[in-house]
Amino acid sequence: MKSLFLVVTLALVIMSALLHWTAPDRASPVPVLYWVTQDDEVKRETIELFKQWLHDHGHPPVDVRLDNSNSDQTKKITQGLAGVGADLFDVYPFQKDLFSSSGMFLDVTDVAKERGFSPEASYPALKQEILFEGRQYGFPRNTGGAVFWLNTETFARYGIPEPSFRWTWDEFEKLGTAFVTAANPPGTRNRSYFVQSVPLIMLRRSLGLSIFNETMTKATLDDPRNAELMRRYLRWVNELHLMPTVAEQTAMAASSSRPGDGFFYLFATGRYAMLNLPRWALIRLRPLGKLSMRIVEPFHGGFPNMDFSCGLISVYAASKHPEAATRFLEFLASERFNLLVARSGDSLPPIPKYVQSEAFLRPPDHPEEWAIQEAFSKMGPELGIGYSRSPFVALGTVFRVESKISQAVVAGRLSPEEAGRQEEEELNAEIALTIRVDEKMRQRHEALTKIQVQIDQRRALGQKVPLAWITNPFYRVYYQAQGWLEEAPAS
Repeated sequence: MKSLFLVVTLALVIMSALLHWTAPDRASPVPVLYWVTQDDEVKRETIELFKQWLHDHGHPPVDVRLDNSNSDQTKKITQGLAGVGADLFDVYPFQKDLFSSSGMFLDVTDVAKERGFSPEASYPALKQEILFEGRQYGFPRNTGGAVFWLNTETFARYGIPEPSFRWTWDEFEKLGTAFVTAANPPGTRNRSYFVQSVPLIMLRRSLGLSIFNETMTKATLDDPRNAELMRRYLRWVNELHLMPTVAEQTAMAASSSRPGDGFFYLFATGRYAMLNLPRWALIRLRPLGKLSMRIVEPFHGGFPNMDFSCGLISVYAASKHPEAATRFLEFLASERFNLLVARSGDSLPPIPKYVQSEAFLRPPDHPEEWAIQEAFSKMGPELGIGYSRSPFVALGTVFRVESKISQAVVAGRLSPEEAGRQEEEELNAEIALTIRVDEKMRQRHEALTKIQVQIDQRRALGQKVPLAWITNPFYRVYYQAQGWLEEAPAS
C-alpha cells in the first residue's frame, strides 16, 4: 500500500510539473527562466534589476518568473531528477550537499572564475558552503548567521539590564532569570520568555568542541563539554523557563493576535525579550513599526563565534537556457544586486565589501537601525564560521539528529550525559553506512583517519599541527586562535 501511494504521489508531481513547464507562456519571444523560490517583494525587485543589468551590459533580454508552488525539498529533487525542474533553485544549507550530489545542478566552476562569482568573491568562511567536493554549483543570494535581537523597551519595562555586546552564557542565565521572574508574576495569563531559541552548535563550539573531529571522519560528542551544554540547555528550558519548548513556542504563535507574524509580533509586544535570528529578520520587523532594538553577539562559553552560512541559487543542469541562467548567478555578484540586499535587510550581501556601503550602514528610511547595521558589518566577517560538513553524512541528517536529541533531553527521555553518546552513535552509524556502500568514500575515510591519528598523537604530546591536515572549518579557526598550528593560514 505504501509503495502504491509513493508511486501515485510521484506520478502526480511529475504530471503537475509537466503541465506547468509546458504551459503556453513558455512560448515567449525571449528566454524564460523559472525560479523556484518564495514570492515576495525582494524577489520581484531582483527580477526587475536583473533585466536592467542585462540591458546595461549588452546581454540579450531574459524573462524570469517565480514559482512558489514547488519550493518543498521533495518536489525540488523529484522534479529535478525527472527532468522537469525549474531553471533556478533556491538551495538552503541543509539541501546543498544532497542536491549537488544528485547531479541535478550545473557545474559552474569554470565560468564562475571567468565572470567573477567564484567562492573567492564572497566571504572566506563560506568557501565550503559554496563548494561541493571542490566544485561550484551555485552562488549565494544572501549570507549571514543568527544574532540576538533585543527589544530595549521590554528590558526597560521590567528594569532588567541589557546584555553587553559580547556576553557569556553565565550572563545569559543571570539576566534571563531576572527577566522571566519580573515578566511572569503569579497569576500571569500569557507567559513571557527571554528568547525563542538558542544555537546549540555555536554554543558547543564556544566550548572548543565540534560535532565532528578535525578530519570529520567521526562524531565526537561523548564529551564532558557536550554534557555540560545539555545540562545548561535542560535547565534553561525546564527549570528556569528562559525559552519555550517546541510545543509552547507553537502554541504561542498560534494564539497570538497576529499569528501570521509568529514570534515577530510576540517580540514586538514584549512576550519575547529577544530573538535569535539573522539579519533577514528586518524584513519581518520593519512592518511592525519603529521598534527600539539593538543586537548583540551570540553569548558564549569561552570562545566567541557564530554560525555563518548562505542560501544559494543554483542552475538546473537540464535547463533549456543555461547561458541565461548562468548570467543570473553572475548578477548576484553585481553592485546592483548587493545594494538591494543591503537596503532590503535580506541578510548580508554576498560580496563582503558591500557591508561597508552607505546603503547597508545607513539606510535613509531607517536611521533607528544605523547602530544595528554597524554591528552587522563587523560581527559576521569577524566571528562567522561555516558549518562542519562531513563528506560522510548529510548536513540535513545532522540537523535532524541534533533536533531529535535536544528535544529528547527536554522531554526527559535522555540525560545530558546520554545525549552526547546517543548522537555520536547515530551519526557514526550514518558514516559507517556511507563507507560500507561507497568504495571511494571508504578509501577517502581511511586516508583521513590516518591523518586523524597523527593529529591526535601530536595533540597528546602538546605539539602543533599542520593546517593542511585539518578539514573541519571550526577546528581550522579554533586551532589558529589557540596557537596550535604550525603555520598561520594564508590571508
